[in-house]
Amino acid sequence: MADRLITLGEVASLLRVSRHTVQAWISPSSPNHRPEFAIMARHAGRRTVFVEAEVSAWLDQRRGALYSDNPAARTAYWRERFIAGRGLLRGLIKAPENVVSERMPGFTGGLLAFDAGPLMTWLTDGEGAAGLMALAGRAEGLVISVPLALWVLRRAARIPGHYPALLDFVLAQNIFELAPLSEAALRRALELPTAAAEISLQSYCCCIEAGAAMFVTSDRILLKTPGLPVCGY
Repeated sequence: MADRLITLGEVASLLRVSRHTVQAWISPSSPNHRPEFAIMARHAGRRTVFVEAEVSAWLDQRRGALYSDNPAARTAYWRERFIAGRGLLRGLIKAPENVVSERMPGFTGGLLAFDAGPLMTWLTDGEGAAGLMALAGRAEGLVISVPLALWVLRRAARIPGHYPALLDFVLAQNIFELAPLSEAALRRALELPTAAAEISLQSYCCCIEAGAAMFVTSDRILLKTPGLPVCGY
C-alpha cells in the first residue's frame, strides 16, 4: 500500500500546532526552522505534503518532550509557539486601540503576564505587537489568567472556523501558564480601583498571585495606579 500523503493543515492538526508553526518549521529563513522536521516536507505541484507515517513516527519520538498532560504547565517550546500565533485573528476582528502610556516597560526577566488588550493586539497583529515581541523576548515564560482564557475563547466561538486555532493557541500548546482565580487574588482585587475594567482587574490579581513579575496591560486605570508592577507596550 502506498504511503498516505497528508496536507500541511492535516499535519498541524496531528501535531496540535498552528499552520503558521508548521510553515515556520519547514522554512529555512525562519528563526524557528527545524531541519529534522523540514526534510519530511514534499512538494506536489504548489502544495506541501507529508507522509503521514513519517510525521507520526517523528511525533512518537518527541511526544514526551513536546507535549504536557497538564494544560496549566508551560512547554519548553512556548516562545516559538507564541511567535507563530501572531496575527491568528488578523483581518477578522478590529485590533484594540494602542494606549500610549508613560509606564513603559521596566521588565528585565521573570514571568510576563498578559491582559486582554495586549493578547488581542498580538492575535490581530495590531499596533504594539512589536513591543510585545520585545517584552516576550526578555521573559522566562508567559502567564494568562483562567478568566482571560475563558474571555478569549468565548469571543473566538463567534468567529466561524477559527475557534479550534484559538483553542490550540490559548490552551492546547501549553504556551501560557494559567493563573487560577484564588481567594488571595480576590483579596488583592479589593485593594484596587473599582474603575479598572473587570477582566483586567481579575487578570492582574490572578497573575500576580501566581508569581508574574510584570503585567502588561492597556487598562488606563491600572497604568495610572502607582506601585503596581504593570507596564504598557
